[in-house]
Amino acid sequence: MALRSLLVPITGLAGDKIVLDAAYHLGRTFESHISVSCIRPDPTDVVRYAVEWSYPILMDEAVTSAERHSKEIEHRAHRVFDLWRQNHDLPVVDSPTPGGVTVSWQEHIGASGPVLGDLARFADLVIMRNLGEKPAIEGDAMLESVLIDAGRPVLLIPGSPVDTLSGTALIAWDGGRESLRAMNAALPLLARMGTVRIVTVDSDAGTKAEELATYLAWQGIAADIHLAERGAANIGDVLLEEAHQIGAGLLVMGGYHHSRTRELLFGGTTRRIISAAKIPVMLAH
Repeated sequence: MALRSLLVPITGLAGDKIVLDAAYHLGRTFESHISVSCIRPDPTDVVRYAVEWSYPILMDEAVTSAERHSKEIEHRAHRVFDLWRQNHDLPVVDSPTPGGVTVSWQEHIGASGPVLGDLARFADLVIMRNLGEKPAIEGDAMLESVLIDAGRPVLLIPGSPVDTLSGTALIAWDGGRESLRAMNAALPLLARMGTVRIVTVDSDAGTKAEELATYLAWQGIAADIHLAERGAANIGDVLLEEAHQIGAGLLVMGGYHHSRTRELLFGGTTRRIISAAKIPVMLAH
């Protein structure tokens, strides 16, 4: 299996270049096509808001401001894309081309979550910026649309540059469907890692972890197993500490085992990981 079709949403904000560079390094490994998409808000959404909540006299001003902001987003994003493409001497193509990394540029106007979810259906992997401690609403919507609505895996990139995905990978394993899907999505990456560790946390997944290790061995991937004690800590914090202790360069885990609403309101493993991870995280639902 290869990751031949990569989708990278950019928003004209800080961090776009880091995500694009990570996509390039991954694309170079698999000779991928990287589809870069700028999704910007529809000014008519602001009009609707203005009609409902503002005096009509302010409507024209709100629309003009929204249109200007939307165009600024596209301009900043396209400038970053052009500089990145030129720096790596990447050809722009609109149809499959054998050999080497290729790129394409798309612009979309609308709600970021639904638009990205629709685009992601035909991507092997979506690469986007980690959400951080205080994620923007659109960041949450984009991640959830890809994972849950489109059913595609996501590679979250931290705020610091990621030159390559190598070294050690940590698979967060509880024996569930989400963990299995994340592991399968990560197989092309795991095959290129120097070390793979399967970590279970206070669970009864020990036997299943052994079965997973055997399955990975059939794929040519050697993996060891480690049972971590949770204690009073959040499972997400336990996994992050395990990743830190072994110097992991990739964390693979299932996303949103509980409902999105529950994780948003009360916290959860996914929420903790996507807000605090300092290394790339592969998620699938």
